[in-house]
Amino acid sequence: MICNYCGCKESDIVARHTRFEKNNVLQCKNCGLVYLEIKGGKNQIESFYSTEYRKVPEMPVQTPEEHFQDRVTQNDANNRIPFISSYMNIKDKRILEIGSASGSLLDKLLQHGAGEATGVELDEEFSNYARQRGLKVFTRSIEELGLREEFDGVVSFHTLEHVYDPMAVIKAVRTALKPNGLFLGEVPNQNDWRIQIFNDEIIKRFHYDPNHYHYYSPTTLTNYLKTCGFSNIRLETVERYNSLLQLRNILCNQSSGRDVEETMRKYIFPESEEDEVRLPPVGDSVASRFNRIFERGVNAELMGNCLRWAAARPD
Repeated sequence: MICNYCGCKESDIVARHTRFEKNNVLQCKNCGLVYLEIKGGKNQIESFYSTEYRKVPEMPVQTPEEHFQDRVTQNDANNRIPFISSYMNIKDKRILEIGSASGSLLDKLLQHGAGEATGVELDEEFSNYARQRGLKVFTRSIEELGLREEFDGVVSFHTLEHVYDPMAVIKAVRTALKPNGLFLGEVPNQNDWRIQIFNDEIIKRFHYDPNHYHYYSPTTLTNYLKTCGFSNIRLETVERYNSLLQLRNILCNQSSGRDVEETMRKYIFPESEEDEVRLPPVGDSVASRFNRIFERGVNAELMGNCLRWAAARPD
């Protein structure tokens, strides 16, 4: 394996499992980028995302309509609008989303006044569903679209970890943006406190997904953005999950003596709302108050479980 960022051929193994599969996760000895030992090339991977990814049994299998209406999907879309709005005025702007799935965020962007919200989604069934809802979606990778200075903003939430060649994707994003346009998004954080502090086996297996090809820390993500020509880079982290529930599970050693895969399935396929780790608690409950306070604390160290960025294409 050659590091996508620096081209170094030397790496260390940091994990030997990705959720339910045996697969090596590597870390570049030169630049520190963490990446999956990928099997297959770009065309094979893009073909997988076009027809198979949304049907793998290791994650909840949903129709496009079920995905659009899912609580996690809607919660994510609602939480991303304030983040985008904190960096740019959405009204009348042309915005491109990479990895638009069933179109929930595109729909929210239009509801909040975007002049145009266009998606890039390789899954044919999901992109067709979004079009049936009246949304504009490309079913080709952004590198192949030849977009030049067309958008005020490009957003990408939990997609950059799935791409075969992030360097090519980020360069294509820069080209697609107008001068002074913004690139914003979110990825799983390799500096997540769960991994860096506790090194918990279940959390590591949950974090390392067989369909995530690259894992970014604040340093490696900044490296990519700078190298691809972005400036004014701002980073923050958020707690996308129920932090109190996961912390309690770690500290109480609830995985002790239990089957790791069985516990992971409970995380991925929760049996009740009490087991739901994929949604942060809401309201004024103890868990909700803890999440808000805890999120501010770990964000100060950029150690939240998800890493967000905003970066500008210079004039």
